[in-house]
Amino acid sequence: MNDNEVTDLTAQQKERTITSAVSADIHSDFFKKSHALVFSRLSLSPVEHDIFALLLSRLHKDQWEDFMAGKTPMSPSYEFKSKVLCDWFCVEKEDLYNILYKPSERLAGKKIGVTQEGNSFDFIPLFKRVKYQNGTLTIKPNDELITEYLGISQGHAQIPHKSFRKIKTEHGKRLYTMLCRFKSPHTELHPQTIEDLHGFFGLLDKKGTLLKKTYAVNANFIKRIIKPAIQEIDDKEPSICFLIDEKTGNYGFSYIKEGRKVVGLKFLFQWKLPEKREESKKELTYEDALRTFEDIVDKRCIPSIEEIENLKANLVKIGTEGYEIESGFFTKLREFEDAARDLDA
Repeated sequence: MNDNEVTDLTAQQKERTITSAVSADIHSDFFKKSHALVFSRLSLSPVEHDIFALLLSRLHKDQWEDFMAGKTPMSPSYEFKSKVLCDWFCVEKEDLYNILYKPSERLAGKKIGVTQEGNSFDFIPLFKRVKYQNGTLTIKPNDELITEYLGISQGHAQIPHKSFRKIKTEHGKRLYTMLCRFKSPHTELHPQTIEDLHGFFGLLDKKGTLLKKTYAVNANFIKRIIKPAIQEIDDKEPSICFLIDEKTGNYGFSYIKEGRKVVGLKFLFQWKLPEKREESKKELTYEDALRTFEDIVDKRCIPSIEEIENLKANLVKIGTEGYEIESGFFTKLREFEDAARDLDA
């Protein structure tokens, strides 16, 4: 083996670290969660949920291309500096250790139950490494789950991370994630069995046995898990409108029964469409392109596909007229276009 071959091998084996030093390094207001992850069996504390959301907000397919193509045996790690962590968790730097150390330690040992054929679950470690030290959080995802992380060949939920972080309970975060999977008016969340909901909300052990027997009583499960989760989302996410079941008066859900027995629930909700999407179509102008440009730069709302196409057609003119198009703009544009297509799906 010559010196060049040794150098090439060393370069291939060096671990890639994606570092986030400031909040601007997290370009999107959304993080994606694949269908498999949304409906997995995974019990996390609220802070653990927010750590996971931070990783997903930074994780992109292009960061994994060399590993997935076999060009390097080392999968990437993600590093978050104290400035990002303080902004994300809304705390001072001196409080980071107390907030993150224990959740990071627990996450390092977490396993996720991913649905397999035959209605079974395969429990796989969520991460290879989670470390918090000297104001820096380092996460190395388990590459066995990269298909689930990236949502390859699956649908996914597009989750606004600011709204997600406002929700403070584990069960509220889980339900909110599920509802985000079905934003489009062309998609529908089907009724969920009580047993599946027990797993979804992290109430089962690996053998499928309830951790607390009290939740075997549907009235207790609904009173302590379902209703508080709906109420918290209702209080903190104005874009979701929960509906009342006419038969029972239940807010946000209806019963699925076999005879007199409740065997499942159907969540009753609607996502409110942005007003601009409900307006009749009109021919878009350069002024419309400027408004869309500002919407994306300031992350104010998700434009329609038509508005984004109009912006693209006018970008050269916008640039020549003195508007600053920053280096990260096209990454934002791509992410907003993905979000707009998800809403139109």
